Amino acid sequence: MLVAYPSILDKSDKEFADFYEELLEEVKNRIAQGIVAIPVERCRLMTDSQPPWYFLHFYRYLEQFGAVSVGSLYLNTLIGAWEDQPDGTWGPARTPLQKGIEIKTRDQALRLLAAWELEKPIWQYFYDPQIKTDMMVRMAREWKLNGFILHYNRGCEGSSIGIAENRLGLLKAGIPVMTYEGNMGDEREFDEPRTLARIDSFMESMGFGKIAQG
Repeated sequence: MLVAYPSILDKSDKEFADFYEELLEEVKNRIAQGIVAIPVERCRLMTDSQPPWYFLHFYRYLEQFGAVSVGSLYLNTLIGAWEDQPDGTWGPARTPLQKGIEIKTRDQALRLLAAWELEKPIWQYFYDPQIKTDMMVRMAREWKLNGFILHYNRGCEGSSIGIAENRLGLLKAGIPVMTYEGNMGDEREFDEPRTLARIDSFMESMGFGKIAQG
């Protein structure tokens, strides 16, 4: 999750752009060699909102079950631009250049930039929980997820809109869901032991116990 934030802070910074170019090559290389994110990967999960920033070892805890997070709906839809691909899947949106659009004026460039931002999925699901649920279900199926972890995040009302309806929609689609309460910015509103216990129960309900160490 943290690796995405330079693109939020300053997309045009050369240092950040160079970082992502290098990261892209590293990811391609790891894919080509079959290198996974953790030593033993048995389960793929996705979160929805921002995490409790003071509890990022939550992701390390998941590794004990052989579970890896493939990111969050929040970041994938805030930073990522998506469109339907020719094969029917949901993939990266084409840039104006890739669409064969020649930018000739400043006004045209600004309009294209505004359209690019406004078409990002995160703004769409603010209006209807079903839109967000549909995105979650699509990601779960196309990205081969085992389940979703939903954060009832009192620190960001926008990303928490309709979250209870999202849970019901995922369950109706047959996708395992775990929820926990918290606040991304206030650790006083977070119960760590209770959340870890919920993770234990969730993983065990899907048939994933902790991996024996050593």
